[in-house]
Amino acid sequence: MTRIRSNTLLATACSAAFLLFGVPFAYATTINVTINSTALNGVTTVSAFDFIDGGPPDNTVMLSALTSNGTQDSTSTTGNVTGTGPWTFSDSGGSFFNELLVTFNPMGTSLQFSFTTTDNAPDPGSSPDAFSMYALDSTATFPLITTDDPTGANALFLFNLGQGADGLTVYSVNQPGFSVSASSPPTPAPEPRILSLLLAAAIALFARGRFAR
Repeated sequence: MTRIRSNTLLATACSAAFLLFGVPFAYATTINVTINSTALNGVTTVSAFDFIDGGPPDNTVMLSALTSNGTQDSTSTTGNVTGTGPWTFSDSGGSFFNELLVTFNPMGTSLQFSFTTTDNAPDPGSSPDAFSMYALDSTATFPLITTDDPTGANALFLFNLGQGADGLTVYSVNQPGFSVSASSPPTPAPEPRILSLLLAAAIALFARGRFAR
């Protein structure tokens, strides 16, 4: 009975130690995006957000509401996209192509948003899941802004999931008066007082388990 009780306390102490040292069981990355869209001011523009399934495991992208001095007119979705701003993209269930189209009629001079993703790295033999954005014409067919995207698709940025912030690529824009800035905010460190309490609890539980025999 004493042995079982001691082992239980030791397990609890180990759990506290895991919390203390921040052993991660789930990963997430947030990217903040600011766009200077002066070149498209007054033009009907479709902002297209694509989430492509590269293979297992599944991932999720959570896109915030869009902030702009333009006029957001309408939205449409393809695949596994839910919400009305914020939106959630998921490739679960084999949903390969997932797209959100947001029409601005007209576009303004600025656009801001953020997105947060799970960060599950691709299984061997799979490509990373990918999230990207495009500035298209009113028919959502042709790019209004071209970039040095090596695929020729003219993405404004590409985020490959599974690499943390290193998965972000922002492409250079070919038109003046349009620019994209994207970055990952620093992860806040745990408060020292919380760490001290966790450490004290772990030590106390372990000691109590040893001396209660």
